[in-house]
Amino acid sequence: MLDAESGLDSVTDVGISDGVIQSLETDIDPNNADDVIDASGKWVIPGMIDTHVHVEFQRKPNAESSTLGHTYGLGLQMLASAGATTVIDLGGSMDTLRMAIEARGSGINVAGLGYLKPGETVPEGRINYAQIEKVVNTAMDAGSIGVKLWGGYYPFTPEETSNFIRAANEMTAYVAFHLGTTETGSRLDGLREIPSLLGANGRVHIAHINAYCRGSILPVEEEIIESLQILTDLRSQIVSEVHLARPNFTLGKCDPDGNVLADVCQNCLSLKGYATTADGLRSALIDGYASTVEETSTGLILVSGKRGVELFDEGNTDVQMSFPVNNSTSAFQLTVAKNSEGEFIIDAVGSDAGILPRNVNIEQCMQLVKFGGLEPLELVTKLSLNPAKMIGLENKGRLSQGNDGDLTIIDPTYGRAVYGVVAGCIVMINGRVVGNGAKILTTQRGVAAVKQMDIPYQVIDLTKAMMYAGR
Repeated sequence: MLDAESGLDSVTDVGISDGVIQSLETDIDPNNADDVIDASGKWVIPGMIDTHVHVEFQRKPNAESSTLGHTYGLGLQMLASAGATTVIDLGGSMDTLRMAIEARGSGINVAGLGYLKPGETVPEGRINYAQIEKVVNTAMDAGSIGVKLWGGYYPFTPEETSNFIRAANEMTAYVAFHLGTTETGSRLDGLREIPSLLGANGRVHIAHINAYCRGSILPVEEEIIESLQILTDLRSQIVSEVHLARPNFTLGKCDPDGNVLADVCQNCLSLKGYATTADGLRSALIDGYASTVEETSTGLILVSGKRGVELFDEGNTDVQMSFPVNNSTSAFQLTVAKNSEGEFIIDAVGSDAGILPRNVNIEQCMQLVKFGGLEPLELVTKLSLNPAKMIGLENKGRLSQGNDGDLTIIDPTYGRAVYGVVAGCIVMINGRVVGNGAKILTTQRGVAAVKQMDIPYQVIDLTKAMMYAGR
């Protein structure tokens, strides 16, 4: 049993009843239990909480599953299979989340952030503060716990970006930011812009810090140092995470002239000298540098070569693309970096996965443990305790009496999750998902909308979230 908050690191039993941890004892009588898991030789940690996932590819309202070529709910299946018990859908819609849960729910807890895309959830053209407030209000009233700025894909002006953060903060809504505005990219320059966007009082969750340390502006080592310094200087205003997968994900969509639209995709092509065009993407697919995704019965897989080009063309370029550009040095250094007080500078590990096939939080963190970069209890801090604090979930992320009965059981030999338990119910066994449905995490404002979905829900208090309550 490993619990970062109490420091528990010992062999014992845990008893769960009515969805809550009732006891931690050295020898609980199994005859008193309805079900028993023999976790001998395994690590039992508080249920893994992933603060950056994508349950679905974002679809236009009322889009049929077939329009994007895959089944609703695969992301929820893939997350549970990887050991997650609670996740934040970082930039989706409540309608899409509802359809995913109804189609192939996996028994885990899910909160959602409304995605901000001009022409769909945000008016086209320049927008004023009143319009921004309306957008955030709409997301909250729909059941989302906040909003997500996708600066790498749908950038707003610096003023608009700052106003989105301000509006969310004034409503005590959760706000996450994939960096980039009309003046900066999804690179180190985007991180350099953060102080001016936040001012003295802004609060924000910055997604995947390592994605801005790929050597696009400075050598990778220098970008790491500068990024950590910026985060340290703004520690009271920022929460953050890194992901540890080598492949990234971006959008391949091109304009009518064949030019790649997404800043992230352009950066990936430019790094290896490919043209930032549809033909450049086709060449990268043939060479194996780029991949797209294809559905299987259990989830999505990466595909390159001729089949990748076929999928790219079948999707008229509007498909997910992946490149092996995430630098291991930056990911690992950023994950383990601490400040002068011995606290992690970056709060958590988040997969930026879900429907994207790179749900490797546990596998990669276990590699860091074996390497000596993380202690076992520090792994729990990164995967469970700090993520719970980020969302303000006081009864999750802790393995102690009275807290929620969410567990992730890890096989330390193979470095992967072998059981997932949510509220005392087994949802995953050796990668096979046996849970169903889900529980939606929402705010009081979202209750009316979520009730209409006829899906179990829990009201959370975002005044307790790390960005507002502090560490």
